[in-house]
Amino acid sequence: MSPLAPKRACDQCHTLKEKCRRPSATASCERCDRLNQTCQTTRNLAKPGRKPRVARQLSYNLPTSSFSSAPHSTRTLDLSSSKNTLYPTFYLPFDEGISSNPALFPELDQWERHFLNLMKDIAAPSPLDKFLIGPTFHESHHRYFVQNLLRPAHTSMLKDATLACAAVLLGEQYAQYNKTSVEIGHRRAALAVSGLRSLQISKEQDLITALVLGISMVTFAMHVADGQPFLISHYTLTLVKPVYQTLLGMDASIMDFLMCLVSMETFECLLRSELPTIRVGEHDRCNVVDRYVGLSSSLFGHIYDVCEASHLMKINDGGGRMDTEMVERLDKIQDSLEQWQALPPPDVLERFTQSEVTGMLAQSEILRLAALLIVHRIRHPSGQCDEEALQLSRAITTEIDMVLQSTGRSIPCVSIPYMVACFEITGTEARAAAVSKIHEVVTFSWQSQLQVKRSLSLVWDARDGGNQIYWFDLDNYIRKTSTT
Repeated sequence: MSPLAPKRACDQCHTLKEKCRRPSATASCERCDRLNQTCQTTRNLAKPGRKPRVARQLSYNLPTSSFSSAPHSTRTLDLSSSKNTLYPTFYLPFDEGISSNPALFPELDQWERHFLNLMKDIAAPSPLDKFLIGPTFHESHHRYFVQNLLRPAHTSMLKDATLACAAVLLGEQYAQYNKTSVEIGHRRAALAVSGLRSLQISKEQDLITALVLGISMVTFAMHVADGQPFLISHYTLTLVKPVYQTLLGMDASIMDFLMCLVSMETFECLLRSELPTIRVGEHDRCNVVDRYVGLSSSLFGHIYDVCEASHLMKINDGGGRMDTEMVERLDKIQDSLEQWQALPPPDVLERFTQSEVTGMLAQSEILRLAALLIVHRIRHPSGQCDEEALQLSRAITTEIDMVLQSTGRSIPCVSIPYMVACFEITGTEARAAAVSKIHEVVTFSWQSQLQVKRSLSLVWDARDGGNQIYWFDLDNYIRKTSTT
């Protein structure tokens, strides 16, 4: 470096605590050149004296054991505060956009402002819409995403989580942002996960923050390699489980966020034959349309029971041998699934379009059929009683095809049911057709698509090799795969 080069780092490198390299005193630094940013040093000189010691680097990883106990507060929730103060209407003071308003979040660099600005101003269809059961939820969901930036409590960690999500969502959607989005996303996700790990729940706002952080980090993790979405959802649900009854009395949209985490963890527990953290009771959510799982909230209690039965078979290591108690347990679960039906609220056709209602009913039926298929494969390994399994498989894919044709969009939360159905396919051409349709069905992220393809390939190879696979042994074949 030239002896005339400035000793002070530029504002961007200073904010990111990165080495500021310049060939000369008047030239832009290497990082600003690479990211096409304005390189300047306009901040005030720091006051002399030693600064408080802070962590320079924070690990993104949660504890290695996916079923370790998460620390949580044992104090009673303070429910005295008004709900009007918990869910305020925010009037966003950035008419010209976050990018051009350095007064908001002055510590952000230009790329971070750019990502936040795009997420704030983006119109339908938004990158967030792929998580929703229908476009009716677009405005309220998008508004909530923006409002999290300005929540008075836990502002820093919510901002980090929002930035991490904005970066990876836009990076996946627009190729020109991909490299920068990974850099920003991982850095902000590390800070957000560190905040989640340190969070204790003592009041309702803490509970909301935990759910928003959990969803944001699961979203981030599902868009990056080795993101550990299962660990994050499990950790968050363990954190909020002691106050689950409090959640039931809160605003219905908050329970939507819980159901997002419950669905992610429950689907992964199905694949792993593990026990989910929370069992949502059949009557816990009556006459509710969930923004993620539509009319299926009450079905998740039965899916929990499927996970439990499969988990018991797995740990008993009986090689598929069932005692009378397990046979009766599976009979009861199967009867409950066969009798279950979605119960739309009376005003569903007034609040939602016909296309959305079609998607909700199909989603419920797909989840129910997938649960029945899994129960069948707990009883019978692949290669035995295949005809009944194929009938359920065809029913699932038929429902998915019907929705794709009639609505033009995939349904949230059907990635695992689609994969379960495709496990039963045996013909080479039929398998190739199923793989070619993954990008239409699995729309959560590119990483999710890769994981579904990999799981199908591993199971198909095992079946072609003559292996008879009980459902509770499935994890032995797809151990390194994680999806939702």
